[in-house]
Amino acid sequence: MLKWHKKLLAAALTVGLSVASVGAQAFTLKVSSPTNNDVILKWMQTFKEGVEKKSDGKIEVEIYPANQLGQIPATVEGVVFGTIEVTAPASGFFVKLDPRFEVFDVPGLFSSFESAQRVLSDPAILDRISQYGNDKGVTTIAAFPHGPLGLLTVDGVRTAADLQGKKIRVAGPSPLYVAPYEKLGAAPVSMPLGEVLPAMQMRTVDGLLAGVPVYTTGKFYDVAKPLTVLPESYLIVTAVASNLFLDKIGPELAAIVREEARNALPVANKWNTTAVNKAIEIWKENGGEVITLSDQEQKAYLGAVEAVMPEVFKANPALKAEIAAFEAAQQKINSK
Repeated sequence: MLKWHKKLLAAALTVGLSVASVGAQAFTLKVSSPTNNDVILKWMQTFKEGVEKKSDGKIEVEIYPANQLGQIPATVEGVVFGTIEVTAPASGFFVKLDPRFEVFDVPGLFSSFESAQRVLSDPAILDRISQYGNDKGVTTIAAFPHGPLGLLTVDGVRTAADLQGKKIRVAGPSPLYVAPYEKLGAAPVSMPLGEVLPAMQMRTVDGLLAGVPVYTTGKFYDVAKPLTVLPESYLIVTAVASNLFLDKIGPELAAIVREEARNALPVANKWNTTAVNKAIEIWKENGGEVITLSDQEQKAYLGAVEAVMPEVFKANPALKAEIAAFEAAQQKINSK
């Protein structure tokens, strides 16, 4: 009888340990992005490795690039409602959640691509932007430049006048994307990235505004060749987490998620510095043309942006303070 009790106790302990083991690995963190084989994927991979190691396997990270969990609007909604834990698209898609996200869309905000990387890795700036969207159920856990903004059109844009009548897909419904193009005579439309390639093939849109690396990873050179690099403009990616998820996993694990999101930035940024240059080379190798606007045309483009700023500030009073904070951070960081 004693042996039987010992066997039963041993079995119960084994089951208990198994349940504890399952409980220790109960959390799955899904990360979505609209693109593939780019800096977002590199960030996701580095983030996954860091979170799983630091949490000792208590959080399993699954990465879903290339719209595997749905188009951008659906994944943003998923993070708000907690069905997706993290998504990392262009920042413009979050402006409707919190108008402060619009700061990332301001042309001239960063003096260079490298400066954008440094400023967006600054702990004080990361603390500031972590508050974006909090009242709508999300937390911004990382931000980084995807690449210089480029405008790809079937016919090519070499002057501001070439935009007249063009239907251009912009990176989110941000007024800073929409208003300048309207002023220049174009018809901007917000459209998920995954829908743009067939739309250009069918000529229902004439062009696309995106980070330069998007064009090579998406093989857009198959539908259009002339790529215009826009002055002082960068596509910024924001990785945004669900507050429902962060609350569910508890403060200790939530702190690991936030920390590893930041720790992944230098790895991703270093990789991307080379990747952006390589993307331009690949574009040219596939018959693509890279257009740099003349000084006069750059002024015309930036002038169109400047002209709509009073209207933008009126619609978004919070924007001035965010621009001032970013400019101060940039000045401090670049002076070191």
